[in-house]
Amino acid sequence: MPHILIVDDDIDLRNVIERLLTIKGHHAYTAGNGKSAIAIVECQQIDLVITDILMPDMDGYELITALRKHPVTPRIIAMSGGSGRLDSDYLLRIARSMKVDKLLEKPLNITTIEAAINEVLGMGPTE
Repeated sequence: MPHILIVDDDIDLRNVIERLLTIKGHHAYTAGNGKSAIAIVECQQIDLVITDILMPDMDGYELITALRKHPVTPRIIAMSGGSGRLDSDYLLRIARSMKVDKLLEKPLNITTIEAAINEVLGMGPTE
């Protein structure tokens, strides 16, 4: 099964996605920011990174840039709910220009997350 890393400063969202992935039989890892994510990618083969854009310490854009320099670049799903000053559409357009594999706008639901993972990993729909 794929190794998937969830990167988001929202611990509740990380935990929900991690539980979903674990139930589906995936190997799930979590990180609260890009710096922690890079540390995981350096010591673990990761197939897919699901990252928020706005995070402390190292944001999603910086993470995506760092992942692109990694010898084995994982697939990337970028997600955002925006902020008070920047709407999610704007933030996700920037991520699209960075050639991520999929974009998700928050708030998310389990069906949307699962479908995006299956699409990006080429696994097809679940029953």
